[in-house]
Amino acid sequence: MPLSQITSKFQNYAYNDNKIISQYLVDLKNNNQLDSNNLEIQAYLLPEILVLLKKAVLNRFSTDLLFQKNYWSWGFVTLYYSNFYLAQALNRLKGNFFLRFNGIKNIQLDSIDNQYKLITTNSSNTHTKELTKLRENYTFLITNDNYRIAIPDDYQVRPFFNESKVRNDINYTLYYYKEFDNKFCENINIFQCREDYSTYNLTFDEFKLLQINNSRFDLIFELLDSIKKDNEVFEMKFDSFLNTLSDNMIFKYDNQYLKYIENFFRENKFHISSEIVHNQFKGYL
Repeated sequence: MPLSQITSKFQNYAYNDNKIISQYLVDLKNNNQLDSNNLEIQAYLLPEILVLLKKAVLNRFSTDLLFQKNYWSWGFVTLYYSNFYLAQALNRLKGNFFLRFNGIKNIQLDSIDNQYKLITTNSSNTHTKELTKLRENYTFLITNDNYRIAIPDDYQVRPFFNESKVRNDINYTLYYYKEFDNKFCENINIFQCREDYSTYNLTFDEFKLLQINNSRFDLIFELLDSIKKDNEVFEMKFDSFLNTLSDNMIFKYDNQYLKYIENFFRENKFHISSEIVHNQFKGYL
């Protein structure tokens, strides 16, 4: 399946950011106007996708700040959430996603009548369900060298890499949060983390979250760049976001000292980014 099959439907979608989809459905239900087989949510999709992208970007930048200051444990937990928000956005782009509406519900775009439908689903393990849905939606990219790392492993076939388990292990076991001892976890010191982050050696599993993050950002920016070419309203909204991103994060000078000076005279910027983040997001602009 070419990516154009995902993006082409958005050329006719309006852009309404007055409310989120779940609130729109609540309003319909309260007015006895909810038709589960014909959800007219098209106008609310792109605004919601853009909100999720912003959440993913902010969590990626927060991760960068934490890594620069050697807060690796919470940095990886934060990075996980950037990956999760990207998964939510990508699932919405595909037209098969979850939201909270009287519990967790699945919304699917019917390929036959081209209508969005509301489907009841088991609400347990919502993060795993979202990542499993991402694999279901983008299985066709598993053989794509550029994007296969963005697609979660099949959790039914061992061995597999489970993003949520990595997050849980860091946050809830006693092996991590060793920064006071100059370590990230029991067997990995902060110097190893810093070397891996600066050189992309990626010698331990937690850093796979970073590879996944990079690949999902590459994928969603390609999809949204394609949509904006055929949707003038979204083009204005997306370009406004990109301009804000550029104004606040990208620096005119490469010299680190000049960056600090430039940073001092700028307002409302995100932070002085590492070279890794600077180069990555500069490539999206």
